[in-house]
Amino acid sequence: MSTNNNTERELRGESNDKSNGTDSSLQSLVAQEQTVARESLLEELGREPSQEEIDRWISAQTEGY
Repeated sequence: MSTNNNTERELRGESNDKSNGTDSSLQSLVAQEQTVARESLLEELGREPSQEEIDRWISAQTEGY
């Protein structure tokens, strides 16, 4: 049963191993990326962007990778 739970956690992007700080580092990078996108769109649009707009902006910025 625990293998099934571990598989479900992995599919959701969760990990059992938090000892090396990888999860928190990844979460920090995602938060920074969201902040940069939000600030760029706020300046460009002159209003608070929706989460969908932020996601599209991030996608457009990373298409070439």
